[in-house]
Amino acid sequence: MNLPRIVCPALAVAFSWAASAAASAQTVVGIGTAQAGATLQFGTAVAKVVSERSGIQMRTQALSSTNQYAPRVNDGELEFGFANIIETTFARRGEGLFEGRPAPNLRMAFTMFPLPVAFLTSKKSGITEAKQFPTARTPIAFNSQKLGDYLFRGYFANQNLRYEDVRGVPVTTLPKMWELFGQGELDLIFSIINGAVTKELEVKIGGVHYLPVDESPAAVERMQKYLPGSYVTTDKHLTTGNMVKNIAYDFVVFTSTKVSDETVYKVVKAVYEGRNELKSYNSELLPKLVTKTEVEYHPGAIKFFTEVGLWPPKG
Repeated sequence: MNLPRIVCPALAVAFSWAASAAASAQTVVGIGTAQAGATLQFGTAVAKVVSERSGIQMRTQALSSTNQYAPRVNDGELEFGFANIIETTFARRGEGLFEGRPAPNLRMAFTMFPLPVAFLTSKKSGITEAKQFPTARTPIAFNSQKLGDYLFRGYFANQNLRYEDVRGVPVTTLPKMWELFGQGELDLIFSIINGAVTKELEVKIGGVHYLPVDESPAAVERMQKYLPGSYVTTDKHLTTGNMVKNIAYDFVVFTSTKVSDETVYKVVKAVYEGRNELKSYNSELLPKLVTKTEVEYHPGAIKFFTEVGLWPPKG
């Protein structure tokens, strides 16, 4: 008669152990992001969708820059990374922002959506066309955010001009660039069209002039040296209704040859099924998922995209 009192606690312990073992057996993966900004915001959103839909727990690992987490993904210490296609391509090649540090194991998992970057001047400067750029007080250096330097070099290449000819004003970061522009100490900057920072600056300095971007094949090709994977888009300014040409580049999630096909397949499938939860900064664009890139796609991603009719990339 006392047997149930003995057996039940034993069963409880057994069930507890089994549940613990099952939980610990669940695959846990990491995704590298920056410590702030869009990569952290959208990397966190991707991790949430994957964790809710795949049976895989994805956790963000916020580090100072892609330079820290791309090598870790390449070496298999971290499974995924969230970055832009410029940094991803440079990391794979070992060029530009990753000079001398190639990451040959990097592979594409999926593409998110573009970030359109507009170049602009203050109306007070009177600078409205490229031939006036040598007179423009323009940010240089970007010691703490080197992508800023590459964006300017890519834009000047698009315009077939030398970035070295400007009246350079050293800055360390993008926020510092915007701060100095707002204070009237810079004439020429870039920012995100319709972004909160851009809207604030437009009001603060009494209006801006959006500069042209050349979308000819030759001009786009000239940009690739500094901005691999970039292209030109035309977007509507939500306040004025004017169409503005931008240099755009995609956010992407990359992985490694060291991550299993099954894991990548499940992650990509979860993102595909949860894509309505991953709309872009303006709540309109869904993830592209598949685009033509220099960086090859992981076999697990190709398997899923083939199943849903998205492979090969259409454009």
